Amino acid sequence: MSAVYRISKPSSRPIPVADVGGGSVARAADGAAEGFKGYLDRLMKMIPTEVISLYLVGSGLIPEAEDLTLVIWTVFCLLAVVALRAWGTADARAGLPTDWKHVGISVVAFLVWVYSLGGVFAEFGVHLPTLGSLLVLGWTFVVPQIYKGPEA
Repeated sequence: MSAVYRISKPSSRPIPVADVGGGSVARAADGAAEGFKGYLDRLMKMIPTEVISLYLVGSGLIPEAEDLTLVIWTVFCLLAVVALRAWGTADARAGLPTDWKHVGISVVAFLVWVYSLGGVFAEFGVHLPTLGSLLVLGWTFVVPQIYKGPEA
């Protein structure tokens, strides 16, 4: 099972909307549903939920006084995002290289989530909870709208 995180570009076929008698309105509604499904698919593939979960469990085990341990754990999880997304967007058998834009987007998504949770940012006094929440909302809404998949 290769390229499990790879995003496929949506088809570019036009969706008719004018011919009500011929069922074009139903096809337009199907196209809108497919567009939203594609958005959700991209959103789920670009947010590294498995590593965010790993980070949350691990950081919950680290005592508050161990700043260095938290930094090491955060770096480990960041490297896990890179490794999983690099592996999960490539398929050597199909000739698909790693989608490095996707990897970069997932790295930023991880950092945004860590910032929103506090993590190392709170430990070093650079965490603003409201900003963290707004970053999560903005990032998860905007990025799937902009990035539709690799060029080739």
